[in-house]
Amino acid sequence: MIVENLLEQLSQLNFLMQLFIFSVENISLLLMAVLIGKIIEPENTVLNKEDRKWVIACLICNIFITLLGFELYQMQIIKIDFSTTLSSVVIDTLLLIILMDFFMFCFHYLAHTLKWFYPIHKLHHTHVDTSVYSLFVLHPIETLGFGFIWLILISVFQLNYISLIIYLFLNLMYGVFGHLEKNLFPQFWYKSYVTKWISTTKFHADHHKNESHNFGFYFTFWDKIFKTMI
Repeated sequence: MIVENLLEQLSQLNFLMQLFIFSVENISLLLMAVLIGKIIEPENTVLNKEDRKWVIACLICNIFITLLGFELYQMQIIKIDFSTTLSSVVIDTLLLIILMDFFMFCFHYLAHTLKWFYPIHKLHHTHVDTSVYSLFVLHPIETLGFGFIWLILISVFQLNYISLIIYLFLNLMYGVFGHLEKNLFPQFWYKSYVTKWISTTKFHADHHKNESHNFGFYFTFWDKIFKTMI
């Protein structure tokens, strides 16, 4: 298995080399997100001086979570299914998306309702009108919180490696699309019985304008169930 062998080779490297590789990985993902923003809405994709430190802090936290995740993998606390069975990939991907969305919904809801947590989360809401950079304007405690949700979930379940890759890609893309100023989703999306339960740019933008609603990330049905949807 190519991926399994790559992880084995990575485990043979010293800590500094691992840190370098994971840093390059996370910097590349950040730059990819910014590039998408620059292509879709160049005038809106501008990094304010006051946000630079938060974007850098978010990057550092993400590198730490990646390092910690790899350490947990080496300790066999995180176990990965390296099979390529289609059913395994589909089931694990759906499981990851649904469970991560539910736990992030809960985490996000608590960020707005707990008195000690909201001042931390409020940093993200300094961006009422959002851009790609808004995705990375998070307090380190919140960034680490989301990261720990991810690590706990993939420690509890032995998930397919392809599903992990698909989820991480989709998570980044939805983070980007959720914070664009321009809504890329067509009108039929909001009317179809299937797609109306999938979150859109407008859904999250409405949350930034009305903070007591729309806490979901990938789906709208959690907000429907808990009566927090606009």
